[in-house]
Amino acid sequence: MLIDISMPITSGSVFRRGSPPVEIETKTFYHEAEGEYDTVVLSMPAHTATHIDLVDPNKRVIPSRMIGPGRLIDVSGGPGRLPPDTIDLESITGIEYLRSGEFVFFRTGWSKYAGTDRYFNHPQLSHELVQWLAETQINAVGIDALGLGRGSLHGEFDRLLTSKNIFVIENLVNLESVPAGGFTVYCMPLNIEDIDAIPARVLVEKESE
Repeated sequence: MLIDISMPITSGSVFRRGSPPVEIETKTFYHEAEGEYDTVVLSMPAHTATHIDLVDPNKRVIPSRMIGPGRLIDVSGGPGRLPPDTIDLESITGIEYLRSGEFVFFRTGWSKYAGTDRYFNHPQLSHELVQWLAETQINAVGIDALGLGRGSLHGEFDRLLTSKNIFVIENLVNLESVPAGGFTVYCMPLNIEDIDAIPARVLVEKESE
């Protein structure tokens, strides 16, 4: 069974304060060969909904790296509880078993606040944890929040991981449906050149028992 963990793109959404909202609008156009026709025009910042941060617009996504094994790390705090404001390396169990080439997804439970002001005040990983992840040779780090860090740490963490050839995937959803055991990730970014972030559809498939 495939589980969709990518956030829908909806009109009016804002994912970074100061950036323009998503616009999805039907417009009418005319061409002498086509006549008059209606089509939907989509306008949005690249860092919208579920996307892969590249940081460097010259960086390319290698398709073979977009399918691979995944691991879920649940830091949500459990039912009825909030995750810690800062997620430390020492507070995570099982992280020492991460394997080279894996997609690693942090479940904070924060995606339920998407579309509200609270979504911007999301939990973040500690600097020590991100430094540790940067040395693990994993394939990608994903989170069900705006980013791995808040404020200036957001960009700092993205730059650190991408410098180690590790992708960062932000604004995941539905991680409560992802199995705690092994699963396969299918990450399908759009083929867009000269861009620092690429919108993506991300699916997971539970491994056979």
